[in-house]
Formats: sequence, C-alpha cells, structure tokens
Amino acid sequence: MNEITDNLLNLSLDIGPIVLLTLIAIILSRTVIYKSLQAFANTSDTKHDDAFVQSLKKPLTLIPLGIGIYALVEALPLPETYSEYGSLLVQTYFYLAVFWSIAASIDPLRDFIGEKYDFLSPTLRAWIFRAIKFVAYLIGVVSVLELWGIDAASIIAGLGLFSVALALGAQNFFKNLIGGLLIIGEKRFKQGDWINVEGVAEGSVEKIDFRSTLIRRFDQAPVFVPNSVLSDSEIINFSEMPFRRIMFNVGLIYQTTPETILAIRKDIESYVAANDDLANADEATTTIRVTQFNDSSIDMLVYCFTRSTKWHDFCIARENLILEIMKIVKKNGSDFAYPTSTIHLEKD
Repeated sequence: MNEITDNLLNLSLDIGPIVLLTLIAIILSRTVIYKSLQAFANTSDTKHDDAFVQSLKKPLTLIPLGIGIYALVEALPLPETYSEYGSLLVQTYFYLAVFWSIAASIDPLRDFIGEKYDFLSPTLRAWIFRAIKFVAYLIGVVSVLELWGIDAASIIAGLGLFSVALALGAQNFFKNLIGGLLIIGEKRFKQGDWINVEGVAEGSVEKIDFRSTLIRRFDQAPVFVPNSVLSDSEIINFSEMPFRRIMFNVGLIYQTTPETILAIRKDIESYVAANDDLANADEATTTIRVTQFNDSSIDMLVYCFTRSTKWHDFCIARENLILEIMKIVKKNGSDFAYPTSTIHLEKD
C-alpha cells in the first residue's frame, strides 16, 4: 500500500509541474501574447490584420497544450509500445493543429487579397480560396495517414471504382459546377447584381455557390437556382444598364392648338435637358413627340432615361417629371384628356 502511495506521489510530482506549466503557458498565450498581437494590429488602418490575429487565437491555445501533452507522455512510465502510440498521437495532434490553423488563416488572406487586387471577381476569389482551404485539410489528413503508416495513395487507388460509380451518380453536381464556372468566366452577373431569369426568378444575386446560385427576390424570399439552369437560360442583367428608361404618353384634349402643343413639347424638352437626374439627348435617346390621334386625346410620347438605375432614385425622377409635365400643361392653357363619349339625339 505504501509502495502504491509512493508511486502515485512520485507520479504526481512528475506530472503536476507539467500540468501547471501547461496551464500557465495557455493563459499567457491567450492573454499576454494574443493581446500584444491584437494591440499591434490595432495600430494599422486595415482590418485584415485584426482578422488574421483573431484566427491565431485557437493556435495560440493548441500549441502550448500540445507541448504539454507531449511532456506528459514522456513523463509517464509507459511501456515501450504504449509510449510509441502516445508519441504518434501527439504528432497527430500537432499535424491537425498546424493544418487547421493554416485553413483558419485563409479567410483573412482572401479578404486582404480582395482589397489589394481587383483582378479576381469576389465569386471567383471565394471559390479559389475555398479550394485552397479544402487542399489544406486534405494534406493534413493525408499527412496523418502517412504518419500512422497508412499508404494514402493505395486508399485513393482503391477508391477508383467507387469514384466511377460516384461520378455517374453525381452528373448533375458536375453539370452545375461547370455551369457555375461558365457564369463566372463569362461574367454574366456577379454578387449584388439585379437580374431576371425568365420564368424562374427576378431579384438580387446574393451568392454564387458550387451547385446553385442564391437569388434574393424583392419580397426577400430566397430562390436557389441550379447553375446549369442559369448557364442555359436567357438572363437580363439590369445592373449593367447605364441608364433606366422612362416611357409614357401624355393625352392632351382635342381643343389644344398646334402652337400650344409645340410650346408644351419645348418646355418638357427644356426640363429634361436641365434636370441632373435625367440623361440629356447626347447621352441617351430622348424623344418628346406627338404620336397619334387617340379616341379622346392627342397623344404625346415622353421617352427619356434616368441617370440612376436604382429603383428608388428612378421613382423619384419619374415622379418629378410627371409633376412638372402637369404644371407645364396647365401653364400653357391646355388640359389632360379623359375618355369621353358624345351622344347625338335626332328628332323624328
């Protein structure tokens, strides 16, 4: 009994300092070292170094913990076989911690490159760095397998037949993946664009993923459209419009004289040319012309464009134009026509 107690006491004396030092190292890493790095990052104007330091928070915990586990394994009086397995577990821990840390730091790197260099679209950049993160995880798993004496190449070769069956069952996935690559490569649209896919959806592109694209409708309902459908469909990208069209008819009463019509037309043209919210005739086609004799009115076409393509700005510019036309028509002594019928009664 005394021998067992002595052994436990000796073991506690060996392990206790290691556990204590490990806890102290973890606390120092998460407080002193992490906060120092955070303070250094806060001195710069960019936010990406802050995100990078944030990604180091977990590695700063994992490293001292791994060192502590290694010291514990070496301190424990384990048989040689168990000691070897313990050493392999510690190495496995470090492999996974290193590659996990690398994968965690990829997102801040992606955002930094996106801010400094604009040769990659946001969607393509997201795809590339997602693939890099997957490769980092894959290398980590393969490294662990090799560490335990497992030939990863043999496993991959053995999965060849399974891969063929999987590929046959995943045709739609690869079709959508190729469709997504075509969308990005042809630059049909990008995140944030307002598009209309005839018979499918209309709204703002929120996310272009490997398999599908998320379109947020104007009522905020999400629509997930397979990339293969988008690559084969006709798409109207309203965000690529330089201007937005205004087109309507103004119906004048038949009592309006030709001279008054010309005066009204001239005043409307002057307003359009002087309005900063509307494109002038040099920038886009502007037409203010009498078009036809209608049943109850003389119709004048108003055809112009707003400089802004945003819906709210467009509505404001169109409203101001309509109100100004009402003033112009009243000022020139005319009025707006409305459907009327004249009944002639004959006496026998």
